[in-house]
Amino acid sequence: MGEEAVDRRQAAFGAAACMAGIGGGIARAEDFPTRPLTIMAPTNPGGGWDIFARAIQQAARAEGLSPKPIEVINRGGAGGTIGLAELVSRRRGDPHIVMATGSVMVSSSVAHNSPVRLADAAPLAKIASDYLVVAVPTASPYRTLGELLEAFRSTPGAFAWCGGSAGGIDHMLFGMIAEAVGVSPREIRYVAYAGAGEATAAIVGGQVPAGVTGYSEWSSLRDDGRVRFLAVSSPRRIDADTPTLIESGLALSMENWRGLVLPPGVSAEATRWWTGFVRRLHESPRWREIALRYAWHDTYLEGPELARFIAREEAQAGKVLVRLGISSGGSGYAAVGPWTFPAAIGVAGAAAVAGLALERRSGRAGMLAAAVADEARAVAETADARGGGDEAPPWLRFAAAVALTAAYLVALNFVGFLAATPFLIVAACRLIGSRALVRDLVAALAMTGGAWVLFTRLLHIALP
Repeated sequence: MGEEAVDRRQAAFGAAACMAGIGGGIARAEDFPTRPLTIMAPTNPGGGWDIFARAIQQAARAEGLSPKPIEVINRGGAGGTIGLAELVSRRRGDPHIVMATGSVMVSSSVAHNSPVRLADAAPLAKIASDYLVVAVPTASPYRTLGELLEAFRSTPGAFAWCGGSAGGIDHMLFGMIAEAVGVSPREIRYVAYAGAGEATAAIVGGQVPAGVTGYSEWSSLRDDGRVRFLAVSSPRRIDADTPTLIESGLALSMENWRGLVLPPGVSAEATRWWTGFVRRLHESPRWREIALRYAWHDTYLEGPELARFIAREEAQAGKVLVRLGISSGGSGYAAVGPWTFPAAIGVAGAAAVAGLALERRSGRAGMLAAAVADEARAVAETADARGGGDEAPPWLRFAAAVALTAAYLVALNFVGFLAATPFLIVAACRLIGSRALVRDLVAALAMTGGAWVLFTRLLHIALP
């Protein structure tokens, strides 16, 4: 009985020590992970990063690389910088998430003048590289890249190309091709899509005569006979039927690398676990099988070497984008996290409350209330004189406000921010009883102009 008591005490002590270790955070690498893991694909479903993230998920499940399940989430937009902003802000210090990244994010963050860069995340590993293809619909009259470029050179402004995000690697390659054949990149028409699905529909449907994208993203379309590959950006041929850009007479090649990064602030223990995970993934038979299927090339790199590689990539992308005239704040994109706008609204509300408090303390609130009351009495007297009767009940004013807001949201898509916003502000002033039309219009125009400058010039967020 004495030995059993000792064993029970030792077991209890071990359990207490284990709980203490967990309560104090991740004390050892073997304690991690403590919950399901996430791979963020900063693109829409079907995009290159989405394919890459789900390939990792598939290989990890097949090889038993994680004691916890792995899910893939999508955060598309702005060449991946929307997802990057979430990773380095909301997900800071979270060891249970990694993000797929690569060449597109480096160039997009430079082109869009993003406030967050890939260097703000913690580099984990560069795992594989893809190459880009120039493709046309199967029904296209262009059989070779030379025929396509001859038609493009004759009417560059009327010849649209499609690809990924503006300022991304697809856009860069198109600009470099245009430059190589004597067309100014500033004359080109480039139709940017946030995900492969939209670009696929455009190229297959013949809405654009040509497109640039990752080899792996459209290889199934080529195999199904829905598109034709004219050239690939690799130094050597990937398949027997697709010549390289170099073989087609253009001294160009471009690598589209893909890898993983962690949020900043992750512990050393969790980082070691993820590093071991990626190494085991890279060496696994299932990953090699997947890489062969997608024609991904092994370009493994990790840790500090990857950080230096990213710095060189960013510097090079900046030079190319400036030369091509597609840098510095590509329109329509901003790397802001999902809490940016709620935070802005909260700050504005706090400022309004603070302003009212100061107004009350200074005694001017009473004067303002008296003035409002006088104006309300005047309005009521005018309404009575005209047979208007009592003022509208509160529920009717609320319904009118809801209808006004809905009308504004609809109008944004038709007339744009600069036209719809002054109308909203003036209508809101009328709704709360103001009759100073000229004053309200001047204030509405000033507020609209200020908001436009803030978003488009300072935050680099395009408005409708």
